[in-house]
Amino acid sequence: MFRFVADDAQAARAWFESPVAEPWREQETALLADVLPGLTGYRCIQIGAPTVAPEACERVGTLRLWRADVAPGPDVDIRIDGQNLPWASGSVDALILVHGLELCAEPPALIRECVRVLSPRGQLVCLVFNPLSPWAQTQGLRRAHTRFLPRSIPPRAARLADWLRLLDFEPTDCWRYGPAFPWFGRRWQAGADSRWLAPLAWAAPAYAIVARRRAMRRIPPSGRRLLARQRERDLAPSPAAGLPSRS
Repeated sequence: MFRFVADDAQAARAWFESPVAEPWREQETALLADVLPGLTGYRCIQIGAPTVAPEACERVGTLRLWRADVAPGPDVDIRIDGQNLPWASGSVDALILVHGLELCAEPPALIRECVRVLSPRGQLVCLVFNPLSPWAQTQGLRRAHTRFLPRSIPPRAARLADWLRLLDFEPTDCWRYGPAFPWFGRRWQAGADSRWLAPLAWAAPAYAIVARRRAMRRIPPSGRRLLARQRERDLAPSPAAGLPSRS
């Protein structure tokens, strides 16, 4: 776990702009360059740290992209408080949380707000630091100008997936990544052929989850139920009721 937390979001956000975060920016830009073209719709909101390069944002599949953060900055279009999003329910097609859970005071509240503003076919992308990784556990031992102190403790991958399932979202993809993981600095997709990496998933410094809102399946009524409804409405049975008709 992270042993310390930052007093405000500005202190936590400053780490992402430092030279220490350069390896993170490169890996996350490459990861999002593969994920963003799959996002569809009109409105896309990016919440969190400015780790995404401009060329990667141009590949997003939505028509518009806005940036929101809890701390002001030259690349921030809208400032939020981390718990309430200033958009109507069901008005956003895609949301990208680039370490937004670490920069807000209440991660569960931010997830609920993301679910509220997403449309019925909404897509959610979360990039989160793994609190169980050795990288996170040793941040308190680093020098002040090189350590990352989150504003709140982010959830681990399994817990975040459970949160999303309880809110009718289904995680579709999961990546483990981070500098020097596993020993060669490449990302690994959960469920891939490299099964020997699965036991090392807990040690990955960060993870990325892509989730979509579950589509409600409409189950047609059976023949007997449909015939009973017709009798209640004083309608004559028909072959379309699902049962043989009698002349």
